[in-house]
Amino acid sequence: MKNDTVKRIEKWRVKTRPERVCATLKDMRGSMERNTEAAQALLVAIETRAKQVLNSADVPTILYPFYLNFAREIFSRMLKFSGPSLVREVNVLLEKWVARTLDRQVLERIRDEAFAVPEPEE
Repeated sequence: MKNDTVKRIEKWRVKTRPERVCATLKDMRGSMERNTEAAQALLVAIETRAKQVLNSADVPTILYPFYLNFAREIFSRMLKFSGPSLVREVNVLLEKWVARTLDRQVLERIRDEAFAVPEPEE
């Protein structure tokens, strides 16, 4: 009788055969493209709203990448969480970026205006 480790390795080898992976990706390609196009369109819209916040707050251009990374991290969390869980996750991100010396008020405006995520309840 084969041990569990050997069985797992054999299963992994079978499912990662190049021909099998290629066939699977060919079958999934259409939906993968549609999903990627939709996600990228949404991300561009969110980044545009975040940049509008940064412009109106007179944030120096050199700091834009950091604030946009905050926005992208919120976007990522929105794909996985909703409701109170999302609120908590966004609050954790906000505190992380404040600790990295970004302006709390600007981060809160991005949260509110670009994403409409509410503040956490005390």
